[in-house]
Amino acid sequence: MDADTLLTAARNLAILAVLLLIGQWWLLRVRARQAEKQHVNARLNRKAVEVSPVERDVKLVGGRFERLQLKAGLELGQSTLLLLAIGVVAAALLVLVLVGVLFALLVPAVAVLLAVLYWNLRYQRRRRTVFESLPGAIDDVIRGVDAGRSLEQALVDSFNDAAPVFEPLAFRLRSAVEAGRDYTWLMDDFAKLYKVPPLVFVAVALRTSGRFGSSIRPVLKKVSQSLRSQQEMRREFMAATAETRFTAVAFAILPMGIGAGLIAMNESFRDVLLGTETGHKMLAVSIGLIVVGTMIIFRMVQGVGRG
Repeated sequence: MDADTLLTAARNLAILAVLLLIGQWWLLRVRARQAEKQHVNARLNRKAVEVSPVERDVKLVGGRFERLQLKAGLELGQSTLLLLAIGVVAAALLVLVLVGVLFALLVPAVAVLLAVLYWNLRYQRRRRTVFESLPGAIDDVIRGVDAGRSLEQALVDSFNDAAPVFEPLAFRLRSAVEAGRDYTWLMDDFAKLYKVPPLVFVAVALRTSGRFGSSIRPVLKKVSQSLRSQQEMRREFMAATAETRFTAVAFAILPMGIGAGLIAMNESFRDVLLGTETGHKMLAVSIGLIVVGTMIIFRMVQGVGRG
């Protein structure tokens, strides 16, 4: 075995070891979160009120894929998904013929990455809409109750007039109220979809009011005021950190632009990078590192002022 082969094997083993460490760290975090959730659920269920399993399992939509589509407001049928898959396969085959196997394998990975980024962008946009529209919807409920309507009818009318993101909840809520079923678990499921803790508080207050006859108006008013103050603080924080976020985005985009410029201007470097096996490996590793770094930076930027 020559020195180059040993060096290549050592490098591949080092990359594999790093990937294994990252995978183990991720699994440990997932298990810790699951254990924490199980502990919290166990404590909550100790003194929980007995509820029918049918009521507790009420959801806006069934099926994991349908829930993913509902989160992002997508309506993709089987024919659309089939066309997208055919397009990705055709692009991979074209790259395989023109460039090589290594770049052909990157095509589906890039397609999946773009799909995840697009889904996450739509989901975060709808989630912000929920947070911005919920105080107005709660105020409409309070005004409806003050006008003499029942709490259920005020809820139905309020969510019917709210932003389009509330349409699935409004439809199921109206059906549950007309059928005389418990509708608070629908609000719990909607809050779980978009990670809206204040809506969980509203659902708990509605259940408490329905069972023990307490007034719901003070709770709704406090939740509305809390949401408005959170939105105001978020806007101030986003304005204060605008330069930091712009710098982070620039650091994420500039390496790709610099790399593309170097490849375009230096012909000999381009020939080595695109025409040799070593160049293909270097390019694949660099693209992978750039993608990982860009995802980390965008994740950090996305977390600023969100939630």
